[in-house]
Amino acid sequence: MRLFKLGPEALLSPRRRNVFAFISLAVIILAVYSNSFDASWHFDDRQNILERNAMHLTKLNWSQIKKTFFNEDGNIYRPIPCLTFALNYYFGKTRVFGYHVVNIAVHILTSFFLFLFVFHTLRLPSLMKRYGQDAYFIALLAAVLWAINPLHTQAVTYIVQRMAGMAAMFTIMSMFFYLKGRTSKDRRKAVLHFSACAVSGLMAVASKENAAMLPFSLLLFDLFLIQGLSRRSILRSSSIFLILIIVPLALMIFLRGPDIFHRILISDYDIRRPFTIGQRLLTEPKVIFFYLSLLFYPMPFRLSLTHDMTLSQGLLHPISTLLAILGIIFIVAGCFIGGRRFPLICYCILFFFMNHVIEGSAFALELLFEHRNYLPSMLLFVPVAILLVKSIRHFV
Repeated sequence: MRLFKLGPEALLSPRRRNVFAFISLAVIILAVYSNSFDASWHFDDRQNILERNAMHLTKLNWSQIKKTFFNEDGNIYRPIPCLTFALNYYFGKTRVFGYHVVNIAVHILTSFFLFLFVFHTLRLPSLMKRYGQDAYFIALLAAVLWAINPLHTQAVTYIVQRMAGMAAMFTIMSMFFYLKGRTSKDRRKAVLHFSACAVSGLMAVASKENAAMLPFSLLLFDLFLIQGLSRRSILRSSSIFLILIIVPLALMIFLRGPDIFHRILISDYDIRRPFTIGQRLLTEPKVIFFYLSLLFYPMPFRLSLTHDMTLSQGLLHPISTLLAILGIIFIVAGCFIGGRRFPLICYCILFFFMNHVIEGSAFALELLFEHRNYLPSMLLFVPVAILLVKSIRHFV
């Protein structure tokens, strides 16, 4: 009771506060995943690690390390996690224990940086009055709720999905460093933080391509929570938004040729998938709502490495297709309309939908996997934590 009245800052120094949060998260996560250190290899683990010679590092020299950065076609392929797989092989061959230690360490670090990001966000000038008194409890509870959600079991224990884990880790690190740089009054510290933001962002994209949404996440964060929604800030952010879309597209066409989009969006479907691009685009809105149901109702019988989802043949076939599309439009529009009054809540919701754009759009990927929620759901439990903490304070 007394702790809620005083607030954690009255009892703990910033360093002790952070140490307590890190230890708490580590203990909770280790307790939850303590039975997963001997989980066996599955599906893509074999193709990406066991049967891929470049991952079988036998000497720590540049020639062998460099091979881990490229796939069989000679293209750079997620070099950061691939290097860690190769190092795991070097120290422990195919014994799964070491691989799981690294995966869980990534999960702990990701959870800790999520805590730091949420805590410092809640102490922004635009949010301090509303949430500052409870910032520590909200941030720690939000990080715990995200870290122990059963839907993330696949991302943590499915070894090859360290790719998704590291993309999320470097993404939230980049967002934290951006926040620190954006709010720093010391120019030197700001430069250091922005440099760390850029490096972390590059590491995120080098871990998995869905991290390419990071610039858009930062743009919306700045718009909603630092600048505030106004006609001027929206117009300025819209210009930057267009640049972030046009420049990468132009680079892709310049580097890979004008037929790059035909290869990605048409040829890949003919070769790899039993559904069309149209069917995928119509089905994905239903998948997004299915993900939300799993996040908030993650019962064991609902979780699986693979899921069946009825393909949408048209807007009304089935009717849930149209309802899902309208639902997403309504939620996104509502976030922009209510963004001035509830900027944090609206941003957390938009962050979820925005970070599903790449894997939930036109690319010729499988329809759904649980691990795809690891990054998008990172801020989704902030509103839940706010509700719980405010409720507790009300009744204490």
